[in-house]
Amino acid sequence: MAGRFEIYVDDNRELRFRLTGDDGATLMTSEPYADKQTAVDGIDGIRNCASTAFITDLTESEKSPSSQ
Repeated sequence: MAGRFEIYVDDNRELRFRLTGDDGATLMTSEPYADKQTAVDGIDGIRNCASTAFITDLTESEKSPSSQ
């Protein structure tokens, strides 16, 4: 899957980036950034972290009372 990072200005005139999939669906949207260089730095951080990130399943800790 070859996604794409897009840097854009949102409706509130804040600079953000989003990651889109092959089908154009938005997979994630960033927090606002002060300028384009910090947005690019944020993209680099996501690229570096995501390639080695662990998946932690937190859903098991939220059991409903009926399942206890």
